[in-house]
Amino acid sequence: MGRPSTMLDPMLRYGYFRDLQSGPKLLLWGGPDDMARLYEALAEVAAREGPQALTDITGCVAVDDTTVLLETVGEAEGIVRDEAEGDVFHWRMDEEGWYEFQQLVGPLTRGAPGHQALQCHAGGDIDVLVSVGEYPDNLKP
Repeated sequence: MGRPSTMLDPMLRYGYFRDLQSGPKLLLWGGPDDMARLYEALAEVAAREGPQALTDITGCVAVDDTTVLLETVGEAEGIVRDEAEGDVFHWRMDEEGWYEFQQLVGPLTRGAPGHQALQCHAGGDIDVLVSVGEYPDNLKP
């Protein structure tokens, strides 16, 4: 097992886990600097100016074959798996939802180990878990 991510390891990782902490999760993990990049990206997505996929965020890599597309829509839907392409997920939130998630990620930029669940109560059965210092760099689904 690898070591947890640290500030010396600037990489935001993500992957789809079919059963992590009692259900399907999209896990994003890294160090505080990675969370700061995610924090900024969420504001850009809300303003419809930012990344269109998680991998568009500087230093963000998938640990599996998952592609996550970020979409600002009129009504939040959560994360929806593309039925035609099983490894493609559409994370659809309204502007307010993206800003709410940004505020939840904010404390993770301060350096202390921890996590935050980004749950969309409007739909989707996949939750997002964002973590600092709790998962090893080499974790795979």
